[in-house]
Amino acid sequence: MIRVVVMGHGGYAEGVKQNLEMIAGLSDAMYFIDLTKEDDLSGFKAKINHVIQDFNEDEVLFACDLLGASPFRVAAEICVNHPGKYYTVAGLNTMAFLELTMIEDGDLSIEELADRVVNTSKSAVAKFPE
Repeated sequence: MIRVVVMGHGGYAEGVKQNLEMIAGLSDAMYFIDLTKEDDLSGFKAKINHVIQDFNEDEVLFACDLLGASPFRVAAEICVNHPGKYYTVAGLNTMAFLELTMIEDGDLSIEELADRVVNTSKSAVAKFPE
């Protein structure tokens, strides 16, 4: 099973959750963790570890708000300890998150899923009028 953990600063993860609930509903395989101004890095890591502790052999895609920021760095550190099973992406837009709510187990490998949502974000950016 592939699990998706959405992480970000302030209310980012909660905002993504509310957005998805309104548009398409939530997947049972999605989790949302915010880094708040009250959190220190060890407290934030504890939040993540609490969520992922029971994932056992599941694969995990961390979706972070900003490339290189604290949530991304923490996720990347966790990925290093789970090569080939955990991936981190950053900067996804709503189209990519919607796609994540609709992915069925077995459709894609974890790496293919990471590639797909990054490409979805890229292709969903547009300017009007063109």
